[in-house]
Amino acid sequence: MKIQSIILIAAALTIVGCKNGKNDEPAMLSESMEYEDTAVEAVEEPENTADDYFDKMVAKPEAKPKPKPATHQTAKKTTKEPAETIYVETDGAQGRVWGHVTMRGDYGSGTIHDWDENTLTVSVTRHGNELFAVDQNSRQYVFKLKK
Repeated sequence: MKIQSIILIAAALTIVGCKNGKNDEPAMLSESMEYEDTAVEAVEEPENTADDYFDKMVAKPEAKPKPKPATHQTAKKTTKEPAETIYVETDGAQGRVWGHVTMRGDYGSGTIHDWDENTLTVSVTRHGNELFAVDQNSRQYVFKLKK
């Protein structure tokens, strides 16, 4: 800390000596030379410092949490639609697949199998007389309903 103070004072005196318009020669420091008052002006801190901001944030009273707005909820039906298990099969890009799906209305899930003896879990939606299925690998299948 002392070395930094000495360096700052020397730099300030050198600058003041160089800015002296009377001499174009560099100012020489000697013991007999009188020093001008070279007090460094204090830098004014801004009114809102990070500490003040933090103190204001901490000092604020806790606000009561706002109630969440009511979200749209579907009315629960008192009578559940009966589950319907359907056998499905199709020939698709992955080859022949078959299995059973359980439907409740237009949505359901089930298990299908392929020729490679893979068992795949599918999520199913009904669109008219077709069931669209997506397995856990994001492959899509279309099963036509037979009536």
